[in-house]
Amino acid sequence: MTELALAQTASPSQAWENAKQTLAERDIGTPISRAKGCPKAAFVGLAKHGFVRGFTASSDKPLRENARHALCAYHLYLADPSLLNRKPIWWQAVAAERGISRKGQNGVLDVMASLIQHDAFLPAAGTASP
Repeated sequence: MTELALAQTASPSQAWENAKQTLAERDIGTPISRAKGCPKAAFVGLAKHGFVRGFTASSDKPLRENARHALCAYHLYLADPSLLNRKPIWWQAVAAERGISRKGQNGVLDVMASLIQHDAFLPAAGTASP
């Protein structure tokens, strides 16, 4: 979904919704997987704060939880790029760093991985810390 959202010229929220609709029309994924809030929150939060190529920073509010998790994941990836292909270990590292008790990454790492793979993450943008 992240890849499709990146191709949109709409606001971050609308870009995500457009991507979700495209996947539904193509019958890709399940309605439950397309409706997950965590990946949407990560993408929209990062995009609204100027961390995603093609989206202008439009928020001065603090990053919300899932976007902060994604930022933490990025910093851990920088320290160990092999994490990109080892999501369970990557999530364990994020969870340990952030004090997260949930067992699953709920799509947050999928968003970050896609941003990294598409060279769409702008690490110097914004002023937020993980």
